[in-house]
Amino acid sequence: MCCVCTRGEDTRKGFTDHLYRALEQAGFHTFRDDDEIKRGANIAAEIQRAIQESQVSIIVFSKNYASSTWCLDELVKIMERRKADDGLMVMPVFYDVDPSHIRKLTGSFANAFSGHEEHFKEDIHKVEEWRRALRDVADLGGMVLGDRYESQFIQNIVEEIENKLNHTTPNIAPHLVGIDNRVRGINMWLKDRSNDVGVAVIYGMGGVGKTTIAKAAYKQNFDKFQGSSFLPDVRAASEQPNGLVCLQRKLLSDIQKGKTKKIYSIDEGMSKIKLVVRCKRVLIVLDDVNHSEQFNAILGMREWFHPGSKIIVTTRHENLFNDHAVHAMFKVKELGEGESLELFNWHAFKQAHPIKGYMNLSRSVVQHCEGLPLALQVLGSSLFGKSVDLWQSALQKLHVIPDDNIQKILRISFDSLKDDHDRNLFLHIVCFFIEKKMSYTITVLDNLNFYTRIGIQNLVDRCLVEIDVDNRLIMHQLLRDMGRAIIREESSEDPGKRSRVWHKDASDVLRKLTQGTETIKGLMLNLPSEAIFSTSNQNRCLVEDFDGNCSRRRRLGYFSWISINSSSTNSAATSNEVDFKAEAFRRMHNLELLLLDNVKVSGDYEDFPKKLIWLCWRGFPLKSIPEKFYLENLVGLDLRNSSLQHVWKGTRFLLGLKILNLSHSHSLVTTPDLSGVPNLEKLILKDCINLVVIDESLGNLEKLIFLNLKDCRSLMKLPTRISMLRSLQELDLSGCSKLVLHTSTTAANHLHSTTRVRKKLNMLSEKIWQSIWSWTSWVSTRNKLESASLSMEIWPHCLGTLSLADCNLSEIPGDLSILSLLKHLNLSRNPILRLPENMNGLIMLRTLEIQGCAKLRTLPKLPQSLKKLHASYCTSLERIANLPNMFESLDSSFWKCKKLVEVQSLFDIKPLKRVDIEMIRDMGPFNLESTGVSTEVEFEMTNYLTCTTRNGALQGLYECGIFSIFVHGNKIPDRFTYRSVGKSVLSIILPSHFNLKIRGLNICVMYSRCPFWFSSRNFLKVSNETKGLKWTYCPVAAGLPKKNQDMLWLSHWRFENDELEEGEQVHVSINEEFSFWAKEFCIQLVYEKDPSNSEDIIIQQETPPSSQIAAAGNVSASASKYQFWTGKYFLCNHRARIHQHQFSRRQTNPSYLEHYKPETDTFHYLFDQEVHPQDNHSIYSEENLRLLHTFYI
Repeated sequence: MCCVCTRGEDTRKGFTDHLYRALEQAGFHTFRDDDEIKRGANIAAEIQRAIQESQVSIIVFSKNYASSTWCLDELVKIMERRKADDGLMVMPVFYDVDPSHIRKLTGSFANAFSGHEEHFKEDIHKVEEWRRALRDVADLGGMVLGDRYESQFIQNIVEEIENKLNHTTPNIAPHLVGIDNRVRGINMWLKDRSNDVGVAVIYGMGGVGKTTIAKAAYKQNFDKFQGSSFLPDVRAASEQPNGLVCLQRKLLSDIQKGKTKKIYSIDEGMSKIKLVVRCKRVLIVLDDVNHSEQFNAILGMREWFHPGSKIIVTTRHENLFNDHAVHAMFKVKELGEGESLELFNWHAFKQAHPIKGYMNLSRSVVQHCEGLPLALQVLGSSLFGKSVDLWQSALQKLHVIPDDNIQKILRISFDSLKDDHDRNLFLHIVCFFIEKKMSYTITVLDNLNFYTRIGIQNLVDRCLVEIDVDNRLIMHQLLRDMGRAIIREESSEDPGKRSRVWHKDASDVLRKLTQGTETIKGLMLNLPSEAIFSTSNQNRCLVEDFDGNCSRRRRLGYFSWISINSSSTNSAATSNEVDFKAEAFRRMHNLELLLLDNVKVSGDYEDFPKKLIWLCWRGFPLKSIPEKFYLENLVGLDLRNSSLQHVWKGTRFLLGLKILNLSHSHSLVTTPDLSGVPNLEKLILKDCINLVVIDESLGNLEKLIFLNLKDCRSLMKLPTRISMLRSLQELDLSGCSKLVLHTSTTAANHLHSTTRVRKKLNMLSEKIWQSIWSWTSWVSTRNKLESASLSMEIWPHCLGTLSLADCNLSEIPGDLSILSLLKHLNLSRNPILRLPENMNGLIMLRTLEIQGCAKLRTLPKLPQSLKKLHASYCTSLERIANLPNMFESLDSSFWKCKKLVEVQSLFDIKPLKRVDIEMIRDMGPFNLESTGVSTEVEFEMTNYLTCTTRNGALQGLYECGIFSIFVHGNKIPDRFTYRSVGKSVLSIILPSHFNLKIRGLNICVMYSRCPFWFSSRNFLKVSNETKGLKWTYCPVAAGLPKKNQDMLWLSHWRFENDELEEGEQVHVSINEEFSFWAKEFCIQLVYEKDPSNSEDIIIQQETPPSSQIAAAGNVSASASKYQFWTGKYFLCNHRARIHQHQFSRRQTNPSYLEHYKPETDTFHYLFDQEVHPQDNHSIYSEENLRLLHTFYI
């Protein structure tokens, strides 16, 4: 049924009647609303029923449509039903009216709404509903009469309805969980009103829901276009004989409503498509495209399409097109845990929640699926109706044998890789390199003849691998399982004949001494260690890369295979109490990658393969590496958590070695002779807690770029030749609390107990011991001298990253700026009193970390290059000289810096007795006693930047050109005569006064405390409606009222550039959220006398003494850096991310500053003010303003 809604008296006997007859003749049962019909309860019910039962609602807009409240109510009902029912088709018909008049409410529509606003003063919400409904329906497009004949126009309407009702939309599966959030962005793009031919790509891994999202977006939007087509499964169809021709034929048939003739070639199809799409605004979806040639063959050139057409492509290939050819990219992420559980439940139990006894099992399956909708649906359906025992058995099988239906879908991406190079690279990653850093992965794999960078990029493009924010390779668990299943296919029965083996298969290969073959290129075996769970390292991360940084294993970790097989009778395979034999490796001549965790191997180490490129043996059990252990081809050697006391004897020539990791080797006392590893790039000695000496040969490593000595808490001296490390970019000394970095009187204390030192060094050579003893003597000699600072001259000047956190430093050398290339500096948790005044000389510094420097009181001027400043828990910090890039890009934190009262050029908080007397005079004749408060009473102040509260004397706050005082009190001074209660808006017509000029405002707010006090969204809003200027002020600090008591916030706003002039309309309002309740607020105009009249010149007081320094300025001068849009300013210093977001927008689109669209912008709430004209207490005209008190200065 069709429902035709119209303004009767405009079109009843003409256009609407003809349209009604045409629809009836076309076979549509049509209900016609007539505004002349007597409106009664039964008629209203009948219209409501017609709206609910109709497939199509046709709304005829004429010039007088908006004058009928009945029509507007009908429109609201229609749009409400459309929102609830995607199947309803709403067709606006614009009869002698421009759609923009409806969208913008201009012309006759503006006149009609002026009357409605007057008539419905008491129900203004209804008027807003009408306005919103008109705006929404105008956005739908529709049919415009224009210059056409009415008869032709009516025929076009009927044809359009026939086409839309006959259009078959793609079927969407039920129980779509989380679909609305994922479609929202695409819907916004489809409705952007652009005349460009837009191309959007929806991409993601297989099974993540790309097709479902595209179907939902298509179904919700196809009727807004003149033609549309959804082409499913383009990849599979194009592989069939004449597959692309068939797709072209379907496209033409959809757009032309079945009128397409046969096509015999791709070229012929492209020619016909070109003729069709240039005449209509179309929506086309190409689903599952894996080559750009498929897109080009079906659609040809974008230039062929009619302006405003939209094309959506779903693909697994992120870079399917060149960037310039795509307007929007939408990456589909996996479902969250709650969404995953709900979707799984619908398939496993046919309801939104699991049945009793299945919750834990359901969570296990959901965890295994990691948010992949395909897996949740397949596994949920396969487990439907099965018992708990069968569920448990199925789960155990899943960990060993992945579900075939899921694997087939995921494997499509693997099979689409261009060559064996990328496929082998993917298989290496799934076995050995998940959660490894890119730099490390490239170092190892480049030495295995991989072109690692381009190969990984190809995998990323096909959504097989991701690179996270820490530059690590990550992968969905089911993709990992798919890759490992492919490796198992190499030999389903004998793991020794596979190219890569891991976990239980690796254990079996090593136990059966003859099973290892030359086929194996990589082997990984991880056994549990009691030390991991029972020693002081129990809180240490399970996984670290060669740089020593931690990462957490996702869901199934290294030891997942152990728990799965724990019930097996073959328990010896998973016990590290059983030694493996070195001869098990004898036949593995091609083994290149060997990863062992807590594995003991006995026998002759000469049996180990000679082609090893990477050896990672965590928990290496020997005290020294055997001489017969062939390491000469190694690129990476990782022996963290080892029992090593000395690494090797003498000098070993490992010319290819680039990475050496000995972290957490608690028995290690000295580093080896490194003269034979000239190409070493990374040396990691993290948490070698008994390491005392670093061999002087370190100075020979000209290619060393990374040195990690973190938490080597027994280390006392760095090599004297450390300055020779000309390539060193990163040095981490954090936690080296005994390291003597300066010649202080406490230096010798680190080596005072020589007996204890000898115990640590009793296994060392006499030469090394003499070296250490000479160092002890040197320190003792220096102990007789005065304290001196560390000089940076002996350090490598090429350093880019330096960490000295937790080094017990009391001062930082003044020549720090010598490290001119320094980008990242960490000085956290040191008893530093001050930083060098020349810090701004570090012109490349991007990150400064000083968390927990509890004695630091001030920060000097910082360089403009700074992007990150973390200063939380600097509990003595009071003043900061500057915060560079505060409103552009600076990531800063000052959590718990409760003494911070000043950031120069931003804000200053000081006791009232130290405030410039002129500031207080600007507040007017202010008497504290009149507010009911004593000047001796302390009060509590909240600082939103530091998230702290502090008790003290009365404080004055100056920021953004605004001066504020917070005092306890429950009475607003009588001189504030423009008053408003609660959140009402004061609306003022500024009066004129002879020989006086408005210089600013005084505002007083009386408020009380909310239960949830700590919020930073207390907004004072001032707007000059006449000039289009708006200021929103959010103070960095505020007084905290006592429970059940009130407080006054008095603020003085000074303007200098004639922002407020006589006859202009000004609005003032207060907005608070979860912070305080504004009970009353008042304002007062501040004038200055004309200085040209000598009789009116005010004699200023003398300049206050220097102890009463005041921050000078005014709102006019401060406003520029707080500008959001032209004429709109957000005066706030503690919510910098909002300003940074706007800055980023302006960088992307320089014209953004000029275009303020409150209906679409995220931050429109900052400047919204709702004025209620019916509140007479809040409106002040020029006449009654003349009767009120005015403050003159």
